[in-house]
Amino acid sequence: MHKKTHRLSLWPNNWWNTMKYIAIFLLILIGVYLYKRTQRLANEEQEQKTQQSEAANKAAETEVKDITPAEDTDVSTVADEGVSFDKKLDIEGEALEIMPEPEPEPEPEPEPEPEPEPEPEPEPEPEPEPEPEPEPEPEPEPEPEPEPEPEPEPEPKATDFTWANAKLTQAIADTAEATDSATEYTALSAAVAECYKQRKQSEYVEYGASLSEQYVTLFTHYLAEAKTEVKGIGLMHMSTLLNDNGEFDAAIAICNTAIKHGVSDGTVTGFEGRITRIEKAKAKANK
Repeated sequence: MHKKTHRLSLWPNNWWNTMKYIAIFLLILIGVYLYKRTQRLANEEQEQKTQQSEAANKAAETEVKDITPAEDTDVSTVADEGVSFDKKLDIEGEALEIMPEPEPEPEPEPEPEPEPEPEPEPEPEPEPEPEPEPEPEPEPEPEPEPEPEPEPEPEPKATDFTWANAKLTQAIADTAEATDSATEYTALSAAVAECYKQRKQSEYVEYGASLSEQYVTLFTHYLAEAKTEVKGIGLMHMSTLLNDNGEFDAAIAICNTAIKHGVSDGTVTGFEGRITRIEKAKAKANK
């Protein structure tokens, strides 16, 4: 039993050694085979090269061989002046070198004709100078606008005095019928005085304030012509009507006119104090 186990343990080692020997032997066979095959191919290649070189030599010899006649020919010369001889040319086995006919010398190539000189390029024509742009025509002066025709002065509308009392109506009529400045001033002063008295009614205030420019003009003329002292009661009435109508600046202008001409309104403070009161009323109205 022990021997059998020992043999089994040795078997793998023997098998492995055997395979190595077989592999080495196969490698040797393959190497020998490859060596012989390579040698055989080299010999075949050498033989092919030898055959090719021999064929090339034969072809070269064929080109330089003389053309030999198929049969021998007797060459005789014609008798000349009683002398004749026969001569046989034996050319067997001899190769006469045939000198190649000299190639004709190539004709000299004709000299190339000189190329014609290129014609000089024509100088470019000078560009035409740009025509000067025409000067712009001066713009026509605008025609002067026609002066607007003066608007016709509106015709005085007939005032409806149905609201006026008899005194104011009479004063207005006397003013219209007056023939001189003194009479006209006296009648207009009566109309202003009546408007002043009735100033609690808006119609009287508005109408009296509208007479301011006419009244100042008549007052100036009357003052220049008067020979006696002129009082400024009418200017005081007019400044009050303008103040009540909200025309504060016009009222102050009336007071300054009175101060300029040195007339009095009959009060302690005079027209200066009246200007102060008008300015306070203006400031109060603007709040």
